[in-house]
Amino acid sequence: MKNFLKPILLFLLALTIYSCNKNESIDGEGTPGGTNQEFEFGSQVQRDFMGSIKDESNVAISNALVSIGTKTATTDAKGIFIIKNATVQERFAYIEVSKIGYLKGLKTVAPTQDVSQVDLVLLTENIQPLPSNSQIQLINGTKVTFNGGFEDASGNAYNGVVNYSMNHIDPASPTIANEMPGMLLGKTTADDFEMLQTYGMLHVSLTDASGNPLQIAAGSTAEIRMPIPSVLSGAAPVTIPLWSFDEAVGYWVEDGFATKTGSEYVGTVSHFSWWNCDINFPTEVLCLTVEDANGNPLANVNVDLSFPGNPFPGTGVSNALGRICGVVPTNQTITYTAYDDCGNTLSTNTIGPFTNATTWINETITIPNSPALQTITGNFLDCNGSPVIDGYVELSYGGYQTIQYIENGVFEISTLICNGSTSGFVEGLDYNNSQSTGVIPFIFSQPVSNIGTIISCNSIDEYVTYQVDNGPAVTTQQIMISAYNSGTTGFQVLADSETSFDEVNFEIDTTAIGSYSLTDASAPLLVISEIDLNTDTTTTQNFEFIITNFGGPTEYIDVTFSGDFTDVNGITRSITGTIHVRRDT
Repeated sequence: MKNFLKPILLFLLALTIYSCNKNESIDGEGTPGGTNQEFEFGSQVQRDFMGSIKDESNVAISNALVSIGTKTATTDAKGIFIIKNATVQERFAYIEVSKIGYLKGLKTVAPTQDVSQVDLVLLTENIQPLPSNSQIQLINGTKVTFNGGFEDASGNAYNGVVNYSMNHIDPASPTIANEMPGMLLGKTTADDFEMLQTYGMLHVSLTDASGNPLQIAAGSTAEIRMPIPSVLSGAAPVTIPLWSFDEAVGYWVEDGFATKTGSEYVGTVSHFSWWNCDINFPTEVLCLTVEDANGNPLANVNVDLSFPGNPFPGTGVSNALGRICGVVPTNQTITYTAYDDCGNTLSTNTIGPFTNATTWINETITIPNSPALQTITGNFLDCNGSPVIDGYVELSYGGYQTIQYIENGVFEISTLICNGSTSGFVEGLDYNNSQSTGVIPFIFSQPVSNIGTIISCNSIDEYVTYQVDNGPAVTTQQIMISAYNSGTTGFQVLADSETSFDEVNFEIDTTAIGSYSLTDASAPLLVISEIDLNTDTTTTQNFEFIITNFGGPTEYIDVTFSGDFTDVNGITRSITGTIHVRRDT
């Protein structure tokens, strides 16, 4: 898969703005524990958030503490958190993530009216003793030299052991959008609020022997040296503003400058957490709509935006309405490239330049020959058979993952299948109850794959579910037979319902993975309350079943089925269902 370089100009304000409204502004306010009235980020609102927390090796971090306003949550085994009804500003939310052994994750996003997706990478905290020469350095040449003393959090002089942790973020990092604090948004010395283009970021933390925070003493300074990426050296200005990240408000503040010395930027600072070398510029707010040739919106399409002098494109992903919104530079011709999850280019062209800084710009991107749009649908129940109201479903195919938040027990995930995959996997997780469905395989059925009903309950090893018309889902856990029949090379599943006297008897004369209908030679026999769905073929022609998995003995058999049948009163009814059982023989 193509390794895409993430932005130095973070289009989408760190990939989080997904809706456009001409009454909105990029100005705003907001802190983890309250609001800041210096900028107009809109009124206080309640918003929902779901996010993924990973380390630098893309490994999920569990049990990390996530804070948004006064709401907190911890990440599950997959590094996922869910926070509902957090009080934030309409266009500004500030997220903090803490985990021992890592730097604090600090993310600023513009929340959406539905669930805002927030992804963070926590950087490892490498604590080491400060050398006797008071000079620390990373392998890439980033260097800090302390010129003076230190003090504790109360401002008292400190003369004991000093430990430090040091991290540098290269503008070319493919995960910069998820690693960096806040977003590339800063307050200038003239109190203007502008977007930033970074040439590198540096973090240093100082602690005593007990892990208590230390700071550079009042009146003392430190010299910082950061390498200039070779692709930026020609355009790098002789002097560049320095910006420190204000953790109390969630944005960068202009604080001094650095000077280009050879292939480095050199500056002097008087305190530490995060520092950033950036140029600032006026911006436009751009909203894109991604469509196919017929004008249908396309979701989960990646779009890169680049402009002259910027070797690292900004990246956004279209939402369910095909929308992507964010900030781009004024008076620049923008080149966009749309591509799928596999890195295949779908379309490329230019837009702009845009010159009216007070107007929201709306543009449409047409994908003339887009891959087939695949939609995966189903129902998601908890251990009690009730719809999951606080969870998520993860779709995996060909090495790619998509996660959808679930709040009503129904999921519908749309994505472009880009690598010819004919099958995938889903796993549902009930976040509040820490229960999982386990990984369930399925076969793509264009244009919609109905997975049926999945149950998130670790204590349930196997089950059959079905739903007649719009009635309640019936869950059958008492599996009596799930056997392979060598005589017919087929198999049978026989079960009793725990909630009624219904009997489910499903016989299929094949074990081959694939989709089948009643017109096939290997037609299913499904009996519910002695209703034989195969007795009247004129009313069940659209009935089908899909075998998605047939394992060996003690391994899983997975089947979904749907269609019509005639009940004992001659009334045509519809039915959908799911089989997830272990094979006995």
